[in-house]
Amino acid sequence: MRFHTIISEFRDKLESSQGKEDITKADIDAFYNKLDNINFSFVLFSKYYQKFIANLNRLKPQPEDKNPDLTLLRVALAENEWKPTTPFSIFVHHLKYDNKITSKAFIAYQKRQNRKKLNAPVATTKEVEKPKKSEKWTRVPIPRHHAKK
Repeated sequence: MRFHTIISEFRDKLESSQGKEDITKADIDAFYNKLDNINFSFVLFSKYYQKFIANLNRLKPQPEDKNPDLTLLRVALAENEWKPTTPFSIFVHHLKYDNKITSKAFIAYQKRQNRKKLNAPVATTKEVEKPKKSEKWTRVPIPRHHAKK
């Protein structure tokens, strides 16, 4: 739960400072230090947490940047069903996609549902027919001889 609290606190801080420059380099460094100091030795799904932290470390602003751009960090920390942070949602994500036994059944179920959506009969729409012209083409005579220059 410690991982989720660190992420959610910094996420809230990022959202509250949109447009303002309330977040300093010290805040960013403190956030990354907290993430790096978490001990995952006796934690379930430690690989997930380590991959998440490695991805966030890629987006860490450089120390020489005076005004770091935090948009990528905002996107990476945004609440998303594909990258959960709460322990229970990580467990469910692991069962759905990472565990070999349960993921095969769940992914097959998702494929069936998506195939049903794609193959559903589409309501046929009436094509707008062009009105038929009652007039026939008129023939315009073209002179056979052209003026010679």
